[in-house]
Amino acid sequence: MEGDILSGLMRWQVSVWAIGALLGAVALMARGFANRLMREIDQRFERLESMAAEIRRVDAELTGLRAELPLHYIRREDHIRDMSAITIKLDRIHEMLLMIVKETRHG
Repeated sequence: MEGDILSGLMRWQVSVWAIGALLGAVALMARGFANRLMREIDQRFERLESMAAEIRRVDAELTGLRAELPLHYIRREDHIRDMSAITIKLDRIHEMLLMIVKETRHG
């Protein structure tokens, strides 16, 4: 009977050790998974930060281009209006020249 008690106690200890080892292995795997997950999250944040820096750079460049645009280019409507005004002035000059030529011929 003493052998049965020792045998039962040994089985119980082995079971506790096996369960403890299994729980330790699961905890170790969970820790490794959590560490890997945290590394991936950190890498994603680094990529997001670099993308945000690139967006800020492009935004600043775009703002600069918008500020320079009126200095180098004119709108289509403005060009058409200016060309119409020049055409009208040239037509008036042409009419005046024709009048001068007619007066000098008849004069």
